[in-house]
Amino acid sequence: MLISLEGLPGSGKSTQAALLAAHLRASGQTVAHLPDLATLTTDPLGDVLFDLFSSCGDAFKRHGDVITDTHLAAAIRANITATLITPALGDHDTVIEDRGIHTMYSYSLASLLHNEPHDGVDDVEAAIAWLTTIGSLTGRQPDLAIWLRLPPPQAIRRAVARDARPFTLEQQTYLRHVDTAYRELAARDARLTILEIDISESPQSIHQRVCAAVHAASRSLLSDTETSCAPSGAP
Repeated sequence: MLISLEGLPGSGKSTQAALLAAHLRASGQTVAHLPDLATLTTDPLGDVLFDLFSSCGDAFKRHGDVITDTHLAAAIRANITATLITPALGDHDTVIEDRGIHTMYSYSLASLLHNEPHDGVDDVEAAIAWLTTIGSLTGRQPDLAIWLRLPPPQAIRRAVARDARPFTLEQQTYLRHVDTAYRELAARDARLTILEIDISESPQSIHQRVCAAVHAASRSLLSDTETSCAPSGAP
C-alpha cells in the first residue's frame, strides 16, 4: 500500500507520517517512510532534476511558468517512483511518503486557475484532466492520499514559527489558492481523503484519525482484491 500525506507547509505532514510509520510497524508491518522532497536523496539524475526545479529560488511560483514547473515536477516524480517507491513497495508492506503526486496537482492547479491561465486549461475540469494525464505518466499512484487540511492562516502561522521565515503577502495568497486546489481535487478523486484539523488539536488526536482513514482504506483495498480474485460467478 502506498500512502501519501498531503497539505500546506505547517499542517503536520512530517509528524503524522512518522507517527503512522511507528504505528504500522508496531502492528507487525514492514514500513518504508520517504521524507519530504527537500531532504530526499535519489540518484544523480534526481539531484539534477531537483536542482533545476528549485533553481529560481521561489518555492511557490518556481520558474513563473506552470507548464515548465509541472513537467519538471512530473520528471522528478517519475524518477522517485523508479528509484525509491517501486523498490520500497517490493520490500515492504507499506510505503509512506511525505507529499506525493497530489502536491504536484494542487500547486500546479493553483497556478493554472489563479496566476496564469492557459488556453484549454483555464477551467477546473480541463486543468485537472491535463494534470492527471501528466501524472499518469509518472508511474504508481497512491492507494490513499490524506490531506491534513489545516486552515491556511493557521498553517502559515505554524510554518513561520517553525522556520523563523515569514511568508510574503503574495506567498500567503498563493497558499490559499493551493488550499482551494486541494478541495477541487478531493471532490473528484476518491483516493484523496480530507482530514479537517485545527491548530489546537493534539498530534496524537490527529494520529488516531489518520490511522482510522488508513485502516478504512486497507479494508476497501482488501475487499476489491478479493472481489477481483473471486472465480467467475462467485458471490
